[in-house]
This record gives sequence, structure tokens and C-alpha cells, in this order.
Amino acid sequence: MDDGMAKETGTNKGREKGNEVTVAITGASGIIYGLRTVEELVKLGYRPMVILSREAEKVARIENGFDLRQKIGELASFFMEEEIDAPMSSSSYTVWTLGMAIIPCSVKSMAEIANGIASNLVSRAALNYVRTGGKLVLVVRETPLGAIELENALKLARLGVIFLPASPGFYTMPKSIDDMVNFVVGKTLDMLGIKHEIYNKWKGTRVL
Repeated sequence: MDDGMAKETGTNKGREKGNEVTVAITGASGIIYGLRTVEELVKLGYRPMVILSREAEKVARIENGFDLRQKIGELASFFMEEEIDAPMSSSSYTVWTLGMAIIPCSVKSMAEIANGIASNLVSRAALNYVRTGGKLVLVVRETPLGAIELENALKLARLGVIFLPASPGFYTMPKSIDDMVNFVVGKTLDMLGIKHEIYNKWKGTRVL
């Protein structure tokens, strides 16, 4: 927990309804999706409350060559997955937020949520959104997906959870990896009801 959040934990003072978004970054490939989501939320004037898993730290070092805590700490408040005393551990906090995105979402995290296992802050917070009907978006970056993963995804979809594979579209004519990352991040923000201009949305092939 950073010093600023230590003063606010356990109180609603200073918080603005509809301005906070819970973002969890777990240990799947595609850490850049999570980092870009946090960057865009800050740019748009929202307040991301970030959860980092230990596996995500390892993947960031291997895949991106940077310290994930340092990168996120420059942008937003963050908590490690074992900090179960964090605000988002309670539904009395999460109901006042716009929703939660787990981006990228490991199949382990998806399995825990699908089976009601609150083993850490990521799954505990996610289950708060499930039980209260809040917006929860899982950006799973795994391939191929087997029967177990698909069954878990279906179970969550039936509960209203949005299963959003990290699968970039090409109708936007991407010219770089950044463009493809922005597409997935933009779709995630769409599902949270957040307006943005991070990618060009489909407007059809003709004017009606």
C-alpha cells in the first residue's frame, strides 16, 4: 500500500462516486495491457485502484524488462495481492466504483473466481463485484483454451461477468503493436462504460 492510500483506507472521505476503477494485473503474458489501461484511465481523469500479483511482477521483468511496482507507482495507488485489508476487499467499497478489469487475467485467477475461491485480493475483490452485480471484465490472454477454461468462462458469463479475450481486431488497420494493444484496452474501457478515443471504433461501411 502506498503512503497516500494508507490515510484513506477504511473511510469514504475524499472519494468521488463513479470516478474509481479497480484494475488487477495478474501473471499472464500481456502485462502491457494492464499498464496501458492504468495510463489511459489516469489520462481520462479516472482514479485507478490497482492490484498487482507476484506473478505479474515476474512476467513484467521477463517480458518487458521493467519493475512493475515502479511503473504503476508513478501513475496510481496500488496494492499487492496479499494485502487483504485493502479497500476493495469489501463490497461496501466496490459498489461505489465503476467496475473492475483484470487485465491480463491468468487462467488461475479466472478459475478461482469461477469457483468462489477468495485466496488473494484479486479474487476477493472480483467476487465482490460478482455478488453485487457490478461490472467485472476478465481480459484473458491464453491460448489454446481447453474444456476446463471454457467451462469456467461460461460459468462466469452466466453470472454476468464479461469474458474479453485479448484478441485485437484488424479492421482498424493497426500499424504497430501499440495500435493492437490500444484496441484491447479500448474494448475493456468500452465494457466499463468509459468513453475514450484510444482506438477508432467501427462506424460501418456506409453512411445511413
